[in-house]
Amino acid sequence: MSRAIDPSNIIPKYYQLANILREQIENGTWKANETIQSERQLEQQYNLSRPTIRQAIDLLISQGYLYRIHGRGTFVSPPKLQKGILELTSFSEDMRNRGLEPGQIMLEFGLIPPPKKIKTRLEISDSNKKVLRIKRIRTGNGEPIGIQDSYLNLPDDKEISQQELEERGSIYAILQEKFGIFPAEADETLEVTLASEEEADQLAITVGSPLLLNERILYSQNRQAIEFVSILYRGDRYKYYMRLTRKV
Repeated sequence: MSRAIDPSNIIPKYYQLANILREQIENGTWKANETIQSERQLEQQYNLSRPTIRQAIDLLISQGYLYRIHGRGTFVSPPKLQKGILELTSFSEDMRNRGLEPGQIMLEFGLIPPPKKIKTRLEISDSNKKVLRIKRIRTGNGEPIGIQDSYLNLPDDKEISQQELEERGSIYAILQEKFGIFPAEADETLEVTLASEEEADQLAITVGSPLLLNERILYSQNRQAIEFVSILYRGDRYKYYMRLTRKV
């Protein structure tokens, strides 16, 4: 039996439905190139509005799980189109997925006027607006993995304390569980750089060692830019994987 939508859950209803449908695809309830239920059937089964149904389906199409043929319906994509899908995860989630226990060493924590680059990336127009800067050494099983420098654009009535971050570890978890701000999408870039003397000391590597610089702008479920974060990963301890396909 399909899971039900929980209206009290802070996760948006369309995202809950997308997760349910994704699980059904992955466990073989629907086969490749098989049509899924119609929007009307999904609307009746899950007691959701038609726009919410379409938002969930559009998300799965963008992720490669479904495809739509006009006038015929929505179908399950072949497995080859589902591989290499990138999921938005926090550092803590990523470490646990790799079988490591995430940790942190706090370097900076506090409200600051955002530098020009941060104002631009977070689309801040208010000249009096301050952002929460959190700079940490991130660890896996106690070993330094990267240096994470986050700038959070929180609503004025929302606060995160250093104590709760030290206890919870994950910014994403706090945003979701405390404020109902759901990290939904991100724009991300990757490039290679070399460790400075300070970075090398913090990561227990030699000066000039290769680092992977990951910069990300995080968006909430309302498409608002809520975080700009840069992470310098040790090149000898971290790598990215993705599968590319050629269009024919």
